[in-house]
Amino acid sequence: MKKLILTEKPSVAKDIASALGAKSSQAKKGYFEIDDTYITWALGHLVEIDDEIAPRKWTLDNLPILPETFKYKVIERAAEQFKVISKLLKESKEVIIATDAGREGELIARLILMLNHYKGNVKRFWTSDALTKEVILRELNNLKDASEFDSLYYSALARSHADWIVGINLTRLVTVKAGSGVWSVGRVQTPTLKLIVDRYNEHKNFVPKEYYIIKATFGKDSLNYDGLLLLTKEQERYYKTLKDAIEEDEESDGAKTPSGSYFTPLLKESKEKIMQLLKDTKTATVKDVKITKRKENPPLLHSLTSLQREANRIYGYSSQRTLNIVQRLYEAYKCLSYPRTDSNYLGEDEETKKLVKKLLKTLTDKDMYSFLQKNVDKVGKRVFDSSKLTDHHALMPFAKLPEGASVEERNVYNLVLRRFIGAFMEPYEYAIITIKTQMLGEDKTPFNFLSNIKIETLTKEAYQKTYLSLYKDYKEDDIDHNHFKSLKPEDIVKKLSLEDIQKFTNPPPLYTEGTLLRIMEKLGLGTPATRASIIETLLERKYISRIDRSLLPTLKGEELIKSLKNSDVSKPEMTTNWESELERIYKERKSKEGYIRFMENIKNFVFDDIDRLKFVQMKKVPMATKKMIEFARSLAKSKNIKPPHSTDYETIKAFIEEHRPKDTENTKEENTTKSPTEKQISFAKALAEKLNQEIPQEAFVSTKTMSDWIKDAMKKTNYKPRIRRRK
Repeated sequence: MKKLILTEKPSVAKDIASALGAKSSQAKKGYFEIDDTYITWALGHLVEIDDEIAPRKWTLDNLPILPETFKYKVIERAAEQFKVISKLLKESKEVIIATDAGREGELIARLILMLNHYKGNVKRFWTSDALTKEVILRELNNLKDASEFDSLYYSALARSHADWIVGINLTRLVTVKAGSGVWSVGRVQTPTLKLIVDRYNEHKNFVPKEYYIIKATFGKDSLNYDGLLLLTKEQERYYKTLKDAIEEDEESDGAKTPSGSYFTPLLKESKEKIMQLLKDTKTATVKDVKITKRKENPPLLHSLTSLQREANRIYGYSSQRTLNIVQRLYEAYKCLSYPRTDSNYLGEDEETKKLVKKLLKTLTDKDMYSFLQKNVDKVGKRVFDSSKLTDHHALMPFAKLPEGASVEERNVYNLVLRRFIGAFMEPYEYAIITIKTQMLGEDKTPFNFLSNIKIETLTKEAYQKTYLSLYKDYKEDDIDHNHFKSLKPEDIVKKLSLEDIQKFTNPPPLYTEGTLLRIMEKLGLGTPATRASIIETLLERKYISRIDRSLLPTLKGEELIKSLKNSDVSKPEMTTNWESELERIYKERKSKEGYIRFMENIKNFVFDDIDRLKFVQMKKVPMATKKMIEFARSLAKSKNIKPPHSTDYETIKAFIEEHRPKDTENTKEENTTKSPTEKQISFAKALAEKLNQEIPQEAFVSTKTMSDWIKDAMKKTNYKPRIRRRK
């Protein structure tokens, strides 16, 4: 009998086989065979809950659906690989689970073993380190008993069963109530949708508030500097500020006082009083001059979520697009470590530090490496902290990027490389000169003006050793620091000018994928591996749309959140609490008992929610056809305006009617106002396929624009229409 190593994906199986000295002849269809060891792989989840355990008919009378036991079936796309594993299990006396070191990895393996009724010995291969040959061989000699991870399995099982129960019950309830298409509800996707809807409403309903900043310019000899008025606590009780206006307005939820403690935002009446008091003042007195040294450490290494946020901010890449790119860099090019990580740290062991030095030597030139490798032993817990490791360590570049990589692959790879190299460079150091200058009003009231001036303290050579040199070129100060250093308390300076600057509060910004990922991570919504797919699911199900880089709710999305206002399923706090409970099942070793208690709570929650929501009235939201949506977007592009963010029928219809070219009496112009026919579009797609290109959006504006494009395409393809001969 043999032993079987079961991994989560082919690339990991290949790494383990390579570490064990596999030859090409030992690679079989779906597995490797090395002496007495089989190495095979799942393809992520191979089995799923069989929906046949739920009634086929979607009616309110069938709710709630609360199965006592769950049945599983093999996923159709994975049937072939499941057969391979089943055959190998029959020949194996021992299984080593080497799926990912985490909740989902544990579930993937346990369900495969369960469906095969495996009764042999089971061990666990567990590491968060990069799967180098040394790490693989070390951990194969340090296997743990699988029973040590029973609580992790029951935590994963509870998550899976809870998601199914919540999803199937509330999806069916809302769908039946809505009466138009499927309205999916999920434990993570629905709270995420609520975040987007709430932020959109805050942004849309925001009323700007006016405020003023008073700025003075002071001078002494050849030195000029600006200062902003900062009231004392006593003065704030007398003069009305923006903070007072926000507190008085009960509906200003989205309004915030501008951050910072260097100026006071004033209301108009207060600004006018102070400007009047200071208008004839000619001089001011320096009360304090302080130089504060500042230091900025390099940013943490990338997790998947932080990388997705940066790629969205810099390149506008969606989180799913970034995930797909890093997966290719990991699996195809093998130049990145395992990407689906939520950690920003590396392990503290000496082997990891040796690996880091080896990678730095490979990725940088000789002079750079000489400088960086000394810092590997100095950075400490800012980079190496085992207590902050999760299932996997932070993203690391494992090799140079191949020459044939695409532009987007190079962009994402370089973001990871920059963070990695920057982590072992020097912090950026600079200084802030703070000057407190006091002017007396005509009634002798003192008013303080604060100046904060940043000064560069590093030479160009020293700057090049800091992490910031990877982000910005060195720029010499055009400020003479010595002039500021010559200022002393009680020096008299001239008031060169005094002005009030009108400002308005800004609405809370709409979410981009980058900012949404940050709040999802903070609230514990989803995992690094699932957050991208959650956003894509909301887009696919027409709950949200992406306009430029902003995420906006559709009418359908707003209606869903409105209908669930009395349910906790749409509240992020509920998901956060559930995640904490699931984590406790694992961390506190609650095992099957923890699973049972958690599922009892979930079933009670669903039972109560069904009872509460059965009487909710929902507005029907019929969706526009694909053709209508394409036409609306082509109109928006031709007129250089934003397309509608909702894809429901009424919104799209209204947009088309407003922006399509108006009909005229001249019948020759009809072709410029009617949208392309199905026959035109079908023929155009065939031509586009021959040209290996997309049909441009502007071609969809009218039958005429589509006809013009078809004529041009026919010339390029040398298309000749077939002439039917009469018999």
